[in-house]
Amino acid sequence: MAGAICAFSGIDGIDVLVNGPSSCTGFTNGLLDGCHPLQERNSALFCRLAQKGHPRISCSEITDTDVILGIGDKLVQAVDLLARKRPCECIAIVNSCSLSLIGEDASNILKDHALSDHILYLESTGCSKSFAKGFSEAIIQLIGKVAEPQAKFLDATVNILGLPITQYSWKHDIRELRRLMTLGGIRVNTVLAAQSSLEEIRRLPAAGLNVVINPDYGLSIARFLEERYRLPYVATERMPIGFDATRTLMDRILGFFNLPAAGELEEEEHRCRKEAVLALSHSQRTDFLRGLPVAVFGEYDFVSGLSLFLREYLGCRPVILGIKGREEVSCGDARVLDADSEDMELMLNPDADHALAAFRKKRPVITFGSGFEEYLLAQTDYSPKFFVQTTLPGFNHSNLVYRPYIGYTGALTFIDAVLDCKLTHRYPYSESGG
Repeated sequence: MAGAICAFSGIDGIDVLVNGPSSCTGFTNGLLDGCHPLQERNSALFCRLAQKGHPRISCSEITDTDVILGIGDKLVQAVDLLARKRPCECIAIVNSCSLSLIGEDASNILKDHALSDHILYLESTGCSKSFAKGFSEAIIQLIGKVAEPQAKFLDATVNILGLPITQYSWKHDIRELRRLMTLGGIRVNTVLAAQSSLEEIRRLPAAGLNVVINPDYGLSIARFLEERYRLPYVATERMPIGFDATRTLMDRILGFFNLPAAGELEEEEHRCRKEAVLALSHSQRTDFLRGLPVAVFGEYDFVSGLSLFLREYLGCRPVILGIKGREEVSCGDARVLDADSEDMELMLNPDADHALAAFRKKRPVITFGSGFEEYLLAQTDYSPKFFVQTTLPGFNHSNLVYRPYIGYTGALTFIDAVLDCKLTHRYPYSESGG
């Protein structure tokens, strides 16, 4: 359910109404406030819940009694209140898990409502599916409702898929992607569900190509668009973090449109690589980085992209990888992560005790993660140790200055983050070759 709510919240012109108890909106409100402040949105919530500490997501406030006697009146009242306070193009109603289980049909309750043509109804995906899966399913339903088939594709035009607003650096990553596309002579039609509009989604099928940046969030959407609208796509294996990953992505896009390598794009790559080499050219710094034990926490596409860059470009040694939002990792994914290394601890959805034990055992010098990992790291007594905020939630850090994670500038972001830790020890490679 949280994934669906965040998907709709990234689209201007849509207001979200959770059909369920107000407790269902607490986590999502906190997450959205951390990555997408209310004042940035055109469609804000003007509902009585604003006085209850829930400024983002409207709710029908269903109680136990309503579940027994019926939710009809509560739902209609919530829709009417939201429509009066903030007229919008579309109200996305997300049914809570409890109401989905008992078979409450919100779409039937609202079929005769005056706004029925402007209401998108979505059943909760419950607790059995991931955040990314809920996000993708919600966007697919929205596309199926509003996207309009196009007579022809626009040449050298792309849709960017797989950048949700719950990604810590999403605003900077969008700016970096648009900048690189412009340098390559590519026009961006929309960045789906990240400050996109309903009008952009209506003309989604007009683009010549879909570009999937984060497969867990965007691949199923791209496959749906290919099947429904015959819209081709290219997908990265992981988030394009680092110079080589970015170059590979841009080469694939330019190659699809049969465009020559753009001089400005190559100059930008050369400039960023040169800056990185100059920063790392001091032998003292490179010695400190060689074999440096690091930990990376986050969703798979981010963890795999960042850990690969840290290992292959900077020579660091990932000793802890904490994958969130997945129940399993395939053999191929495990090879990408170098999970067979004896020095590596790979954790799936680690709880606090598991993560804390891993910190004390592996003693990473730099940890990339969320505020949860920062809190746990503070409970360890080894040194040196440094923390870099890369995922939400975050409690003690801001992200205002342009510091993308992907693209050529993104590579410099992470090089900066590592060098800023002011390392004073050398960490040779382990005997296992990690």
